Amino acid sequence: MRRRLSNRCSLAAASALALGWAMPVLAQPTPLDADAWRADADALVSVLEAEHENPFFHTPETEFRAAVEAYKAGVPEMDRAERIAGLAHILALVGDGHSWMPMHALPFDGLPPGPGFHSLPVRFELFDDGLYIVGATGEWAGLAGARVTAIGHVDTAQAVARTMDLLPTDAVNLSREFVAEWLMQAELLTALDLALNADNISLTVEQDGHSHTVVMQPLPGDAVYDWIFSMDTGPAGADNWVTAAQQVPAWRIPVSEPFAVRPMEDALYLRIDQIQNGSQMSYADAARSAVEAAELMEHPALILDLRRCLGGDGSLNDEFMAALSASEALMQEGRLQVLTSRQTHSAAVMLVSDLEQQTPARFYGQATADRPNHHGETNIFVTPNSLLPVIHASEYYQTSTPDDDRPFVTPDVVIPYLFSDYQAGTDPVLAAALADLEG
Repeated sequence: MRRRLSNRCSLAAASALALGWAMPVLAQPTPLDADAWRADADALVSVLEAEHENPFFHTPETEFRAAVEAYKAGVPEMDRAERIAGLAHILALVGDGHSWMPMHALPFDGLPPGPGFHSLPVRFELFDDGLYIVGATGEWAGLAGARVTAIGHVDTAQAVARTMDLLPTDAVNLSREFVAEWLMQAELLTALDLALNADNISLTVEQDGHSHTVVMQPLPGDAVYDWIFSMDTGPAGADNWVTAAQQVPAWRIPVSEPFAVRPMEDALYLRIDQIQNGSQMSYADAARSAVEAAELMEHPALILDLRRCLGGDGSLNDEFMAALSASEALMQEGRLQVLTSRQTHSAAVMLVSDLEQQTPARFYGQATADRPNHHGETNIFVTPNSLLPVIHASEYYQTSTPDDDRPFVTPDVVIPYLFSDYQAGTDPVLAAALADLEG
């Protein structure tokens, strides 16, 4: 089974499907023999060879094929979770941010539920200063805000490193965005030797200067988090969910449209969460409207926030850039500022590349999810026996100069992603951009 989403897209391109989706209770999968898993590995490789523009751009072909053969040879000694992790590692060797195996169910109709792993009753987030518990159920509410120093007998840095081997090994920032959710899957923790069994997960946490260890049981199989558009909300229907944040900054509050405009004292603020047309206004019209409003200010200035933009339809960026580049006022030094993060992915990176090359924009925040020149398209293949949805790229997009081999776009002003800012609900990235305007 295969599915292709819209041109130049990421998962965000189908966000309408992802909002409000209902998950079925996950049934216990039927055991498969070793040959069935070997056949799935071969099928995955065949699809990559047939559809990916260059599946060996990051990992040399001989090394990639050796990893596949090692996996197939080791399958008889693996349990189901280890076999799934092994397939995920093979796909991760392709490297690009559009080729990976979800550890959660995908929010698209007609797809099987994926691995069906059980999630922990606490939600992790990986900050630059460590892995923290940012949300928890009522029973574990006291852990909200704790820093996780070990999972099982393994320190957190090593636990993160093991899990990153199952995520795109070239698009490291995108992987750092997803890795916290992967670490919340109980069966996956056993496959990575971070837990003895999936029924009792041990965490060592540091809180208020003290360290202690807790043992928790995972949630029922039908307790599913919104893992695409949120980072600290609880699973659907969860009671007594608490977060570690004192307040939520405006840029993290969900909006109903792909973009939102907010007039500020020193700039017009345009937030783009998805590069697609809205229900009330097209993407191009939103750009033109924002430019016109920014030009009416006493000192014209536009702040473009791409920190929550996982992608969309990159073909729409041309009209956006036409509206922006036609503004003489905003094409002056210091009048256009762009905010990025490790969620700035796919078509959003295409826009970043256009802004770099065609405007005097100044960039703030964290480095982008992936390369300016990258492999894109979101294609979904379901393994024939284990019925695991697999995402893979197919096209190569050169959005920068041919010799641009940067693994990501680093902003001019780098602002660390810190737990203290999340907890306080502050927005140091926007604050830095506004401070430069005031100066």
